Amino acid sequence: MEIVLRDFKTIPVLDIIGEVDLYNAKQIKDTIESLIKQEKYQVIVNLEKVPFMDSSGIGTLVTGMYRLKKYHGGMKVINIVGSVAKVFKLTGMEDHLEVCKDEEDAVNYFDLD
Repeated sequence: MEIVLRDFKTIPVLDIIGEVDLYNAKQIKDTIESLIKQEKYQVIVNLEKVPFMDSSGIGTLVTGMYRLKKYHGGMKVINIVGSVAKVFKLTGMEDHLEVCKDEEDAVNYFDLD
């Protein structure tokens, strides 16, 4: 798994590339913690290039979202596709994580927060 960190209209975007599982989910957690230390509390997570995510990956996203909310921030998840979308639907995570269709949509939701 690889994480590419970039900004979209001043909001950090984590482009996650590859499978997310128990062995590498900590990288996502560490990246979010690093952003919190930089006082960046609004984050977009792009899952467009994630073909597989297990429960530890989903748990990491939920934990990251709550960590960001502690600082009055938030996390938006975008571009959920394929089997990852099925897992989100089956587990009900699309109701807990804030899912948006794309970066523009996510930024607009941050503006409303």
